Amino acid sequence: MVPMFDMMHELFGICWPEGLVIYDHDKALWILENEAVVETSHKFTEKIILPPAERERFYKIWDEYVGKLSQIESEIDKISLSHLNDNDLAIFFKRWSQAYLNYWAIGMTAELINYSLEDKLKKSLRAYFEDERDLNKAFATLSTPTQMSFYKEEEADLVKIVLLDESEKAKALKKHSENYFWIYNNYFDTQILDEIYFANQIKHKTRDDAEKFLTEIRDYKNKALEGKDVYKKKLNLSGKELGIVNLLNESIIFQDVRKKYNLKAAHYLEEFLRDFSARRDIEARDLKWLLPKEMERFADGEDLREAIEKRKHLATVQIALGSLQIDVQNTASKISSQFDVLEFEESTNIQGTVASTSNKRYFRGIAKIILSPREGNKLKAGEILVTTMTTPDFVTCMKRAGAIITDIGGVTCHAAVVSREFGIPCIVGTEYATKIIKDGDILELHNLRGTVKIVR
Repeated sequence: MVPMFDMMHELFGICWPEGLVIYDHDKALWILENEAVVETSHKFTEKIILPPAERERFYKIWDEYVGKLSQIESEIDKISLSHLNDNDLAIFFKRWSQAYLNYWAIGMTAELINYSLEDKLKKSLRAYFEDERDLNKAFATLSTPTQMSFYKEEEADLVKIVLLDESEKAKALKKHSENYFWIYNNYFDTQILDEIYFANQIKHKTRDDAEKFLTEIRDYKNKALEGKDVYKKKLNLSGKELGIVNLLNESIIFQDVRKKYNLKAAHYLEEFLRDFSARRDIEARDLKWLLPKEMERFADGEDLREAIEKRKHLATVQIALGSLQIDVQNTASKISSQFDVLEFEESTNIQGTVASTSNKRYFRGIAKIILSPREGNKLKAGEILVTTMTTPDFVTCMKRAGAIITDIGGVTCHAAVVSREFGIPCIVGTEYATKIIKDGDILELHNLRGTVKIVR
């Protein structure tokens, strides 16, 4: 992360504050001081996002870096890495790695931007509402983007194949797989979805099903626009306030697009790691314990197995602008243990942030704790999904959920965006819902207050 910190600072004069990352087996936790994040968030937004000229420069750099990364990945599609000699493979990997780091130097700003804009919008809306419920409803409505997420875009493109003539479907499914094979990747695992997978997703859908779904998508966009217009007129928002609404919507889309390119990049990283694994007799999964620059040294032939073995089960990384310190084994354990205990009071009432109301004031259902998408099949239709956070490979599970509750996240997080598109209630940022709620608990969500009550 240090190269990304340094490049972000070089581009904008600001970067994330120093923090600690704990790597525990296949989980990672990034710990930062809240006050420092808030300060950096507002500073970055005031300097880079609010001034039109700086914002234009920001998105121009973003488009340039995305373009370079995509170009290299297109080159990878046209060759077989296994046919390259060791030197050419190392050179190719370094090109891709540098493009990926450049891309992330811009991409990692999304949370900073969204945090600041969310805060600015909510503070503005407080002047119009005394009741927190009315405020939350307005905030959720105004922060809902009208552009489809890439998950919904994929689903729409797939459903359109149902409407094609039978003679055209095989070709369309092949093209769809080429465009979206990466969609259920995450930061640790990847999979390639082929045309057979996508064919199975639509094999029971009729033309009526497809037309109904596409109509619902159009209606969603129209309702989102209408909802925003109602509040804009009702509150008579100022030009500055309307600007914040528009910037937040733009930034939510930016974060969603970033996620799309992240998942695609995960595939190409895996391709490189598998090839290095075969050549050097080392597990591809183990190579993920190396830092980007270390991975480049490994590509050049350096043996880093000892470093990998020391980190595999537990490692801590202290990161700041221009500096990085890695601790392993006993030292890492001592550092990590300081953050093992999350202080909270046992309670039957949990507070979070309203991310999606689904036009329902209340929702009651049975809780199911799902901490990994691999456990997703445990969730029955209509149950309440309770999890730390969601990622793209949670989507299949989320489609069955009656509501969603997460420990972390705001109105721009994955769970918030997807739940709004699915039209289900969602409360995010509860901090410790997964620690208090148990499987089988009857929960009552107050979708305007952002509260969760454990009924029994």
